Amino acid sequence: MQAPDTRDARTAILGALRGSAPASPMPPPDLQPYLDGPHGHGSQGPRVDPSTLAESFATAARAWRAEVLTTDAVRWPQVVRQALEQRGCRRVAIGAASRLPPGLDAALTGLQVRRFDAPLEQWKGELFDAIDAGVTGADAGIADTGTLLLRPGAHEPRTLSLVPAVHVAVLLASRLYASLPAVLRALSPHDDMPSNLLLVSGPSKTADIQQTLAYGAHGPKELVIVLVDDLQEGAQP
Repeated sequence: MQAPDTRDARTAILGALRGSAPASPMPPPDLQPYLDGPHGHGSQGPRVDPSTLAESFATAARAWRAEVLTTDAVRWPQVVRQALEQRGCRRVAIGAASRLPPGLDAALTGLQVRRFDAPLEQWKGELFDAIDAGVTGADAGIADTGTLLLRPGAHEPRTLSLVPAVHVAVLLASRLYASLPAVLRALSPHDDMPSNLLLVSGPSKTADIQQTLAYGAHGPKELVIVLVDDLQEGAQP
């Protein structure tokens, strides 16, 4: 049986595409209205006072189905411990050289704590099959969207926040920014920038199958954000 000739159809499709193409390249978008608007607030000029952003950040993060626990610079390690125990997490992975303030190790006494101190290939099976939760710091929080910004590296590889079923992120209130442009403006290009940045908005979710939203298909089912108020006078986490 002779295969059908598809040349006419191909010619018609390509002709339609060429006919709909713009005569000249589209100009670059004008970003200034965004930067000057409410969503760009803080991206130009002085930084917005982070003490005014905690409530809006928490509201936006909860809209993404993240749990936000607010605490102070003294009690935050116990809040992390309680969040883990409430979810039945006994086996916890943390970074080899975490950027978290001191105090977490003592609070996790009695749990099975695994430091990410070896190449992934040596404990990949344990990470995927045995670890209940990953605990990381967060380099910034975006109040506009309730999003965390993480800078993975040797101290805290990105797998800690992507693989375990529960991700507990510790965010200092002093690291809250109004918007993504404000965060990017604050990041120094010479400050140990990794090959990638992680933007985390709520737990992992997908609607690939029949447009039904499901959580945990490609990452953590739960995101717990421990928001530490380190802005009060004398607060040193």
